[in-house]
Amino acid sequence: MGSQYLKKITHPAKYLRDKIYARKQMVPKPTVFIVDSYPLRDLTLRELINAQDWEVKTYNSAEAFLEAFDPSHPGCLLLDVHAPRMGGLALQKQLEDQNSRLPLLFVSIQGTVSQAVQAIHAGAVDFLIKPVKPSLLIERLQEGLAHSLRIQEAQRKQEEITTRLSQLTPREQQVMEGLIEGKLSRIIASELGISTKTVEHHRAQVMTKLQTRNRAELIQLTLSGLQGTGEKIPRRVSL
Repeated sequence: MGSQYLKKITHPAKYLRDKIYARKQMVPKPTVFIVDSYPLRDLTLRELINAQDWEVKTYNSAEAFLEAFDPSHPGCLLLDVHAPRMGGLALQKQLEDQNSRLPLLFVSIQGTVSQAVQAIHAGAVDFLIKPVKPSLLIERLQEGLAHSLRIQEAQRKQEEITTRLSQLTPREQQVMEGLIEGKLSRIIASELGISTKTVEHHRAQVMTKLQTRNRAELIQLTLSGLQGTGEKIPRRVSL
């Protein structure tokens, strides 16, 4: 476990509730990001996307998108493999280098199989060839946005766990590690050179601060914090 701790909080339970509530309030609306030199030039597609009540932001180049990109903002990126200047695949590589989890949906008038394979292998939601069937485009965008929201929720939960763990004192953390390893209170007491009663006190504090009721929930909480956001998105090539 980490060794960094926040300053002592007088009422940790209330502090955690307030902090978690504040984070929930800050979750932005998912957005469809579009990189195209002529954004949404297809009137039918534009009307269809607008009808979904999504927030839409357009950029006339990959560079313009990168300059404004906020990794914490949920959404899905719709771009042409032949995006202006940088190109769609190069933009995908840039985002990958930044460890971005933003879902990408490629479209192209004349994409090649090798381009599609490269894009999908790097994690794109799909590679669509224009003209795109409107219902298919909306379906893929919905998948991308839903995946992005799941990632956002998983990250939020991880942050909550980190916040809870940060409230533990060094001694409470030692007791917690002993509990996770399945040790009895008397064994933990002997190893730490303290009384069993003191261990039980620290154990109660750990359970309160981490909002767990027993050892099983404690183990599950710590495992959830270590597993990360392992969400996988279905990948397709609609050539």
